[in-house]
Amino acid sequence: MSITIRDVAKRADVSVATVSRVLNGSAKVSEEAKNAVLKAQKELGFYFNANARTLARKDSATIGVLVSDISDPYFASMIKSCDITANELGKSLLITQGFYDAKREKQAIDNLISQQCSGLIIHAMGIDDKTLSSYMKTVPYIVLVNRIVKGFEDRCVNIDNKKAMYDAVCYLIKNGHKKIAYVNSSHNIIDATMRLEGYKKALIDNGIKVDEKMIFAVTPSLEGGAKAADELLKLGTDKFTAVACYSDTIAASAMSIFEKEGIKVPEEISFIGFDNLFLSSCLKPALTTVQNPIEEMGKNALLLSLARYKKDLSFVTPKFNTELIVRKSVTKI
Repeated sequence: MSITIRDVAKRADVSVATVSRVLNGSAKVSEEAKNAVLKAQKELGFYFNANARTLARKDSATIGVLVSDISDPYFASMIKSCDITANELGKSLLITQGFYDAKREKQAIDNLISQQCSGLIIHAMGIDDKTLSSYMKTVPYIVLVNRIVKGFEDRCVNIDNKKAMYDAVCYLIKNGHKKIAYVNSSHNIIDATMRLEGYKKALIDNGIKVDEKMIFAVTPSLEGGAKAADELLKLGTDKFTAVACYSDTIAASAMSIFEKEGIKVPEEISFIGFDNLFLSSCLKPALTTVQNPIEEMGKNALLLSLARYKKDLSFVTPKFNTELIVRKSVTKI
């Protein structure tokens, strides 16, 4: 036999309405009644049915979040920021992953919508713009991270990836590097495209010919970084003096392989990353990288989504700027 709210009220010797107020966090309850209800709830093992409560209140305490891969430190930082902000607002996260696969991403979004979340933060790179546009029209509180869909720019939280990588490569060039290899993400995603364009533009603007043999693409992971290092070593370290990487994770892994092979960083080969993850400052040498404000982006995406859920159009996200964080992994030639 299942325990009901009436059983809790009877055990606590209060009304059903009082139990409801206590479990919904209402302040209009005496401390004595609150303690009695919480004690009865614990003894009986009673918990509200979240779906039933959502239907009754027409407001869910859950915020849906879709990321590509939760094991990636970049997404972990975003989720941590979202969770802290949600917790401060009395809400919790429902997290799912898409792994850059259109079918999985669509299924994940459908599932999150069916959960009647009061906010939806989506990092989807596999789904095409047309499909995402359809979701954006249907669900006015979906907020996209790291992607811009035409017509919904006010619900897209993003950085200028092209400019950020352009500035990073120009920094290498200012330090005398003219033979610069680039390791990109192998995923067919917009930020990878924009960062590659930034790399190429920096070379061209500084009178350096783009050599496609100096450009590699791997999965943005430690394994991908190791693969990139192998490819760079096959190319020959006499062909380049610096390596610009799509992410800190790739750079960290590649640097480690180079060191194991007896190639000193930055004395022989300089490295530059992207994201400014915690690990970048812990490396030896510490990694020069691009500050990607993903924590602030995640927080503001959540606040924007909640505002749109409440039909509040006054909340506008700020412009998110990148910054080059200079450390020890780049030497001057």
